[in-house]
Amino acid sequence: MHRKKRRLRDFESMLAPRQPLFFIRLFIIAWFFLFLQIPALTLASSEPVHPGAPSLSPQQQGEFLLLRKKYDQALQVFATLVEEGTEDSSVFRGLIRAYQGAGRFHEVESLIQTYLSAHPQSSAANYALGYYYYLVEKDPEAQEWLEAAVRLNPENALAWNNWGASLERTKSYTFAVEKVKRAIALNPHNLLYFNNLMSVYEGMGDLGLFFAEFNEYVENGPRVMAQGYGKAIAIKLRQEAFRLYSQEQIDGAINKFSEIVEIYQKIEHREGLVPIYFGLAVLYEEKGDMETARKYFQEVLAINPDHIQARERLK
Repeated sequence: MHRKKRRLRDFESMLAPRQPLFFIRLFIIAWFFLFLQIPALTLASSEPVHPGAPSLSPQQQGEFLLLRKKYDQALQVFATLVEEGTEDSSVFRGLIRAYQGAGRFHEVESLIQTYLSAHPQSSAANYALGYYYYLVEKDPEAQEWLEAAVRLNPENALAWNNWGASLERTKSYTFAVEKVKRAIALNPHNLLYFNNLMSVYEGMGDLGLFFAEFNEYVENGPRVMAQGYGKAIAIKLRQEAFRLYSQEQIDGAINKFSEIVEIYQKIEHREGLVPIYFGLAVLYEEKGDMETARKYFQEVLAINPDHIQARERLK
């Protein structure tokens, strides 16, 4: 039993060695569900959250408080930003998540509607009400308000993305693809949008189209699009690898991680190879193939010579 627990800890840590704890948690969550549907982490309180807190924006500090489950304090931060007249949809999103975490989700609808009555031209507030309805699975209402949000601000990527996610749920796949692709065009660095696009293709039974588009971007660019598609595919493969490992299918997990290596090499995501090589090393170590394990630990160190865990395992 002790050995089993150690193996699980090793496997979990290998995906993000030497990364901040919140990234480790995020990757582990992504294996099982998802990629939940949150955009890049960004949210503060009067208390210092860590030594580097002064360098964080108020929104980033609020996001950090959400991660620490300090919902009441995060709520205060986001509420202040909203009161100051922000037009950043991610701030409204953070506010709703803070209310949800604090057990006050029932207050959100009336709160946003009151704000909208005073700011009817706010794209971010229209998005917030649409996002709320999306969360409570009232898709017709969600789509109405999300459409209003992008009409007021065609560059509201979060609204385009959530509109697409709601359309997927009502099986309007063609329109869902169109909306999510608008979000990607506006912000091709947000991996959430690529994950959602993959989910739409999967829902319509045409996941192969996602892979075809990935290969097209690999061949012809732009590189940022190839990387977005590739990283989304890698997340799916990582989920499958962890599932196989939990079922004691180590060879299957190795195959999935090897596929990730191929993807990352195609998109030239060299730093992403570090946790994957480390994972392969641990898996081969698990099999008793110490020679191959050693090879992958050395691959880790070739990219990151300061990788403490790989160096210790080689000893």
